[in-house]
Amino acid sequence: MFTWSMSKMHIRASGQFEASLNSPLLLPTVPITGHFEALLGHVALSLSVKFERSPLGAPFLRSLGCRSSVGYVDLNVRNTGLLTDFFINSFKSFLIGHFKPQVEQRMCQMIQRIVDADMNSLLATIPLKIRINEQRFDILRTSPIVFKSKPRSKLGQKVFSNVTMLLNYVSDLRNQDLLLDYSLLTDPFIQSGAMAMMAKGEISWRGQSGTPFFPPNIRLPPPHGVHMAEFIASDYLANSLLYHAYKQSLIDLTIGPESSDALKDILVTTCTSGFCLGEFLGNLGEAYPNRQVEVQFRAKKAPIVVFVEDRARFRLHGHMDLFVRAINATTPAVLVVSSDSTITANIAMAIDANKVKGNATIDSLDFKLKETKLQDVDASSFADLGLFGAEFLEKLLTQILQHGIVLPTMQGIQLKSPKLTFHERYLRVTTYFKLDEAYASNLVRAAVRSTFNSVG
Repeated sequence: MFTWSMSKMHIRASGQFEASLNSPLLLPTVPITGHFEALLGHVALSLSVKFERSPLGAPFLRSLGCRSSVGYVDLNVRNTGLLTDFFINSFKSFLIGHFKPQVEQRMCQMIQRIVDADMNSLLATIPLKIRINEQRFDILRTSPIVFKSKPRSKLGQKVFSNVTMLLNYVSDLRNQDLLLDYSLLTDPFIQSGAMAMMAKGEISWRGQSGTPFFPPNIRLPPPHGVHMAEFIASDYLANSLLYHAYKQSLIDLTIGPESSDALKDILVTTCTSGFCLGEFLGNLGEAYPNRQVEVQFRAKKAPIVVFVEDRARFRLHGHMDLFVRAINATTPAVLVVSSDSTITANIAMAIDANKVKGNATIDSLDFKLKETKLQDVDASSFADLGLFGAEFLEKLLTQILQHGIVLPTMQGIQLKSPKLTFHERYLRVTTYFKLDEAYASNLVRAAVRSTFNSVG
């Protein structure tokens, strides 16, 4: 529970009013309409509120008590008629004496209604579960991304030199049911002079949870600086995403000539012009002429991400098979190369237009040949093939990171100048925020109208 207090506040209001004068001596009832101006001076208000977790995991406010007092009231009316203006203003002290207690009572009613109804309606707009591809995640239809790093493999120099969009299969990610769960774990609490809310921060298949590991134990420093809000997330957020993507085989890739225009002349055994795998991998072209080549990559286990100072570290253990495709239904595909690889990459991230975006760069590659049916293939060719696969995954990961994850917010709140930093096992986003004045004005106006509509 926390108590919000203020004093020496002045409130000025003006508008039209309608009333009726009922008296046994007056038949019929006399209607009174006109313009009023009211000044409430030295207003003091004390409001006690408890911040809770709703059954659905949303933040929920409950008012526990309210006290208000008005130091003085100045009231003037006009345009009600000459005699009525004179009568009302002459008995102003009498009217104010009756009006002031009602204002004090109704002021608390209005504030408590704003807290219990309007504020909770506002808090209910915070997304508890959102699809990570909610923004129509389709890499083929997003703006092309320019890769800063130059390909180091010979294959990469041929494939990535003119590629502005990656493979068609990536567009399938927009249809996957990976949901980010923001629901609260506990009631919000006050710590180090700030209000803290602990949210789940898990990405899972269809929001069904089931991640078989727990967040790391981290010690968070107290809030510091002049920013207004902080968002802190451990690397559990990223690792839960990678685990469920692995379980649903979303990390597995099948690459063929049809995957990209840049690959249609590369993944073949007989070169029509320029460069192809048939010339690159030993006797592949002689042993299997006029065939297409297919590369299958699968993760051997869930990738992991570890947040460290200033960056994130990414590691993927994978297995790659290279097949020569069948000519027809009676000719089976032939496995010609099988290998394992371990890829380690560095990930840098920043905030752009309230979306967390990033890029990946390969740090190391461990490539081990498991099986081959080809002859006259030197070690450098296999190493280059593994490096090409790593570069492909690097650029694929960068595409995904560039699409970004939207920062959670709620209706009427605009984040201003958010900044992201990496720390040991967690990342921090610090930001200012701005209340939408038009939205807040409509909210308060509706509450005031509802509260004072029946003032007698």
